Amino acid sequence: MNIEAEIRTLKLRVDALEATARTGRVTSGRRKRARRRRMTIPAQNCTPLEDTQLDTPAPPADLTTITELRAELSQDVSALNDEIGGFRRQSNDHFSKLRGQIQDQHHSVHRRLSDLAQVIERLAKKLDA
Repeated sequence: MNIEAEIRTLKLRVDALEATARTGRVTSGRRKRARRRRMTIPAQNCTPLEDTQLDTPAPPADLTTITELRAELSQDVSALNDEIGGFRRQSNDHFSKLRGQIQDQHHSVHRRLSDLAQVIERLAKKLDA
């Protein structure tokens, strides 16, 4: 399977896990709008903080695993990018060496052919004379 397709599949799975962790149920990939919370008007003799309730639930355990998976995925992608960069450098060096060798061989063959052409011209002149 293609690496990019695998990464895309993993990202979709992570998004599905996040949606499940947020809502507590499996979703079909569509994101629903969050309901707006209405502010309550504080009573006359109370400060706003005393009247409002701060309900911040603790993050579910799934959310921590999702963040760990994301961190692991980003590390894997960065390692893959490093490997690809190393392969590019190595193949560039290899092809540069091959290109140099082929050019040297081409020049030597060209020199030999020009020398051979001169020898043939000399022989042709001797036969004519």
